[in-house]
Amino acid sequence: MSDAEAAQRDLAAINRIAAVPKILEVITRTTGLRFAAVARVTDTRWTACAVRDEVAFGLAPGGELELRTTICDEIRQHRQPVVFGHASQHPEFADHHTPRLYGLESYISVPIHRANGEFFGTLCAIDPLPSAVETPETLQMMELFAELIGTQLETDEKHAWSEAALHTALDVAKARERFIHAVGDDLKEPIQALVMDAYLIRTTPGLADDIRARVVGMETNLWHMASVVGGINDFAHDRLANGVPLVRTPAAEVAIELQRVLSQVVSAHPERALVTAARVERDVDCDVERLGQLLVNLANNVLRHVAPDATVSIDVSTTDEALVFNVQAPGLVLSGNELDSVSGPLTGRGIDTRPPRSWDFFIAGEIARAHAGRIDAATVASDTRLSFVMPLHAAVVAETPASGHLAEV
Repeated sequence: MSDAEAAQRDLAAINRIAAVPKILEVITRTTGLRFAAVARVTDTRWTACAVRDEVAFGLAPGGELELRTTICDEIRQHRQPVVFGHASQHPEFADHHTPRLYGLESYISVPIHRANGEFFGTLCAIDPLPSAVETPETLQMMELFAELIGTQLETDEKHAWSEAALHTALDVAKARERFIHAVGDDLKEPIQALVMDAYLIRTTPGLADDIRARVVGMETNLWHMASVVGGINDFAHDRLANGVPLVRTPAAEVAIELQRVLSQVVSAHPERALVTAARVERDVDCDVERLGQLLVNLANNVLRHVAPDATVSIDVSTTDEALVFNVQAPGLVLSGNELDSVSGPLTGRGIDTRPPRSWDFFIAGEIARAHAGRIDAATVASDTRLSFVMPLHAAVVAETPASGHLAEV
């Protein structure tokens, strides 16, 4: 493969990572540097793979710079971040050829490595004006984003390899299982790190309101990603498809775990009006961690489909025979076959065409089935209430009913 073909391949790989444009936007708004890019850096070429340019630097995706004129070439060799906020007054970079050639005062660049440690390129941001970019928090944010991009690159390559290697239906199934497991495990650590970093950024004193609002949005998406990754790992280990181990769990323990989950939901949506309650008075045969995942799924589904100013009520309680989750909000409506996704993807909607804000109960439905429970929607005072009901003491449902829906309690 020629250098030009390899550069196009790497450009396409970065473009397949949906989060990259948002990452570059967050970097420019958080650091104040008006140009940010993901660059592929080899021993012969510097190629821009993704760009956010608010300063008319003139470089577009696919564009190249002379390798030897870039600091990224030095980073390729020593594999360490480089950051300065005022080049002309910096003891090391005042006479450096790169700031002088490109008229830079502010610069931050961190290496991007694939998951196997191979150097890919850099995540960088620049500006012709000085800035206060030399802070540990800024560097840590850049390194976390670079790690996420590197992980996604590795995942993309694993996927390409698996597709090329599949020849039979059995091979496809086995490779998909390995791939999903690798993706789930690879994403856990960077997502957790990003959640912590987003919280630190959001709680920084003096943070501008527009940046704080964007970080809140990041936190919401990260919590959703964490929930989805948990479901991916479950499927990779067949823990949902073949049933989860149900353990007799004391009422207090169930209440504490579900209250913790509710607190996470509230924390992830500080701008929403949420009323939550967890009153668990009886022991439950369950996998309490999976029930927490189901509760988050129901809450997120509702929050995506009601007005931002609507008060959402989330109630957890027990009766003499059942554990019940109720999620309700003014204006909540489920029409048509939204609950069909309890037993599979929404009918007639492919992965690439399904609206991003559609209902999706697939993972929640699998957890419900494993607990011999059901997910229902009922009209209450002209609004819709979404409910999950499971028996306090029940065996795992051995087989999916012929209709594909959850077994009735």
